Amino acid sequence: MKNIIFDFGGVLLEWNSDYFYAQYFNYNLQEMERFYQQTGIKEANKRIDRGESFDSVLKPILDKTPQYSEALSLWKKAWHKMIGNEITGSVDLLRALHAKGYNLYGLTNWSAETFPYVYYSYDFFHLFKDIVVSGREKLIKPEAEIYQLCLSRNEIKASESVFIDDNLDNIKACEALGIKGIHFKNAEQLGSDLRALGVSL
Repeated sequence: MKNIIFDFGGVLLEWNSDYFYAQYFNYNLQEMERFYQQTGIKEANKRIDRGESFDSVLKPILDKTPQYSEALSLWKKAWHKMIGNEITGSVDLLRALHAKGYNLYGLTNWSAETFPYVYYSYDFFHLFKDIVVSGREKLIKPEAEIYQLCLSRNEIKASESVFIDDNLDNIKACEALGIKGIHFKNAEQLGSDLRALGVSL
């Protein structure tokens, strides 16, 4: 394995809208879930990850559910408060892989509008040779095209690459293209699975 491809949210960085909305709804989790269900914001967020703007996606939802106008506007305005901590063990592994000379790439479902915020907030992003951001490319995991773009743009072979993601559907998609997949659960398991593939840490 020469090329290690990382997902970001849930692997290197915690991201969960509950971090913000639980507090917003005064820890009334039933009300928070009602907000999610009535607005469909989590499903709509996939369109933002695919490259649509926050405003274009949020406006029709606001029109249909005006009772949640403030909460919906905060999906964009308070987005940074949905980020948790670095997943320390994973970032340590990333730095170790970089020190060993492996080619590191990022492949993430992320809004083009908000990705610059995290990129310049965490120095480990500068360890990557290239980062494929779904919102910039108008492609999204688990579509085959976004994996193929990562391979072709960087002139790397699927057979020499491993992809790490916390979403099993995304792992199945990469494996269908001949990329070895690791379904991330925690940093200890990731280190063990990488070593099993012959990756030196």
